[in-house]
Amino acid sequence: MKRVYTLYRVSTLEQVEKDDIPMQKQACHEFVSKNPGWKITGEFSEKGVSGFKKSVKERDAILEIQRHAVEKLFDVLLVFMFDRIGRRDDETPFIVEWFVAQGIEVWSVNEGQQRFDTHVDKLLNYIYYWQASGESIKTSIRVKTRMGQLVQKGHFKGGTAPYGFKLEKLGRVNKKGKAVYDLVTDDVEAAIVRLIFDRFVNAGLGSQSIASYLTKEKIFNRKGENFVSGTIRNIVKNPIYRGVLKSGETKSEPFEHLRIIDDDTYYRAQDYIRQRSMTSETERFIPRRYATNCLLTGNIFCATCGARLVTSTGGKRRLRKDGTVYDRRYWRYVCYNHMRHREKCDGQSGYTATKVDEAVIEVIRDVLSQIKTVPVATLLKKRHEEELKESKAKLISAEKTLKKETENIETLKREIVKAIKGESGFTPELLNDALVDTKERRDGAQVTVNSLTKELCEAEHLEETLRAQNERLVSWADIFNDCDFDVKKLIACHLISKVQVGAGYRISVELKISLEQYMALSEQDFEIAI
Repeated sequence: MKRVYTLYRVSTLEQVEKDDIPMQKQACHEFVSKNPGWKITGEFSEKGVSGFKKSVKERDAILEIQRHAVEKLFDVLLVFMFDRIGRRDDETPFIVEWFVAQGIEVWSVNEGQQRFDTHVDKLLNYIYYWQASGESIKTSIRVKTRMGQLVQKGHFKGGTAPYGFKLEKLGRVNKKGKAVYDLVTDDVEAAIVRLIFDRFVNAGLGSQSIASYLTKEKIFNRKGENFVSGTIRNIVKNPIYRGVLKSGETKSEPFEHLRIIDDDTYYRAQDYIRQRSMTSETERFIPRRYATNCLLTGNIFCATCGARLVTSTGGKRRLRKDGTVYDRRYWRYVCYNHMRHREKCDGQSGYTATKVDEAVIEVIRDVLSQIKTVPVATLLKKRHEEELKESKAKLISAEKTLKKETENIETLKREIVKAIKGESGFTPELLNDALVDTKERRDGAQVTVNSLTKELCEAEHLEETLRAQNERLVSWADIFNDCDFDVKKLIACHLISKVQVGAGYRISVELKISLEQYMALSEQDFEIAI
């Protein structure tokens, strides 16, 4: 008696809902009943698993069947069609051949037994999975293309409307003549989206702080519940708020009727997200969120030993005789080395935060007043030309690498066919490993090209971006005196690279301003003695 294992697989959730696996199961059971001496001793199912996107190493069912094959627990592997095993031309034919090498017969209800007796059998096996892989690619391309066409036309591709929008029927119909929904902005939710971006970009608040702020202000989500930090993060990352629809890698041009946030605000938000995830502090323009009452958290240092100053509180809350509370607590910047490792620092142990902050605020006022007088036109043009030249050179180099790796893939595929026919000095397995590695390098090169292409597009609009940055700096000069403390912290973090404090409250302020037209100003080192 031959012990039979069956494998059923559907690749999409839609097929799961249609219950395609029972159809495959019924067909396999009927096939076994027509072969005397066969008995099903094991059944394996994979629901919503793509045989093209997922490697065998990521598929638990295949891995378990392989383990059982090594242990000789079954004799036949039966599937509805061979592409249920997989659709990857660089992997699946070799997996099927592996089973046969273990003494396992591989059968399909519709295509019979898969044999490897001759070079022709091996070649036909490879060609079959090459075709299956091609069909998966073509299907994927058709779906992605259609979704891309929809978003490029400004049409909603389906699902729940993102926060800030609602669905309405505006008279558009599909190919079947059925009315379909379109996105339109929801005025109430759009106002909350603008508030979220404002707190994130202009006050330097993180997603958790914004969620707490909205809860405090009794602003709730669509379900009437509190906003959570994950929702805030998703909102500030989503390009739809600048009117851009997205499907996979396809993005539309901005549709003004869907725009809630201007481009400058959106791109600043993306830059802040990048900075918050960086381990390096060299390019940080956003303040740390601990010690909310201190201006310089994260970029203030001890002038004696060079260590970063940490924040601490002094004083106590006292109860008056009349029962009221008198709060005598205050914030301090403290040298960690002096407090914990006296041998490393013999300077002053700490400094009252308000004294240091007030002195630095005067420096910021002075810098902002100077910025308003700096001419920018000539330097903007020079910076623009330099950025374009550098971006184009990087892109050309990356495109050459991508072309080379793509050509290598085609060469390896041709060599695999020769190896299957016995005409190559390399084994199919060795060539397959080389093909997988080359595809990974090709994919990496493609990511680099896409990134540099985007960078070049942004560089072409750099002058406009730099001008917007200049206008923002000038606007800070107008609002700095009257803005709230969170905004002051954000401005300080944009302008100041490092503050060093030494004995007797001698303060040194190093400026950090990204625009080239202010470099002469940023090289200055303001020193203050209190």
